[in-house]
Amino acid sequence: MVVPLLAAPTLMLAVTAVERRAGPAAAGVIAAAPLSIAVIVLALGAQGPAVAASAGAHVVAQVAFALAFAAVIVRRGSVAGFAAAALAYVAVSLLIALVPTWVATLCAVPVLLLATEVKRPGRLSSGGPVDPRAGAAIVFVLVGVSLVVADRLGPAAAGIVAAFPALSTTFVLLLVRVRGLAAGAHALGGLVVGLRGYFAFCVVVASTGWVALGVLAAVAMNCGLGRRLSVHGTSGDRH
Repeated sequence: MVVPLLAAPTLMLAVTAVERRAGPAAAGVIAAAPLSIAVIVLALGAQGPAVAASAGAHVVAQVAFALAFAAVIVRRGSVAGFAAAALAYVAVSLLIALVPTWVATLCAVPVLLLATEVKRPGRLSSGGPVDPRAGAAIVFVLVGVSLVVADRLGPAAAGIVAAFPALSTTFVLLLVRVRGLAAGAHALGGLVVGLRGYFAFCVVVASTGWVALGVLAAVAMNCGLGRRLSVHGTSGDRH
């Protein structure tokens, strides 16, 4: 449990730095890093690859979460946006439960390939840095809940919990407080793109059992995507 307490604030600080330099969309890509799932996989040992497989199958639900959140947040605010996103995640997860894991995993490929466009935001509000302490608390809770679910209900159910984008949601909600609703919406657009790296991690770990190899795959994918999105919403968009 020490790992999330150290890694989550570090990731939040990195995401904040990227947001200040390259904009909310690029930060959203980095926020999609598979930090929570990596910690959970390591903690579960032999059950880890099965959890990664289940989480990878729920990437489509994560995309639905981010798209619903982004669509509602700019019109109804953060609370309504999160409620719509959580409902979308649950609804899609229920559909995923009706098909084999490999079918849901394959469905994620075209969804991720189509979800690539992040439009340039307008002028964004200026604000201070995002507080990284909340990220540590969220990851700590998510890891704990996932371990309990894995023990009681098995790795497939734990993968559903682990796939819930809690850390990304925390970043978006904190970003909205300091930069406004538009910044949160564009960070969610970046999150959708960044889920390619998350998906790569899950597939690699489920196939090989090597967390380090999965992390390398995710980093290589998301760093490249983050650079491509860095032209959208740079520091010059603040007022």
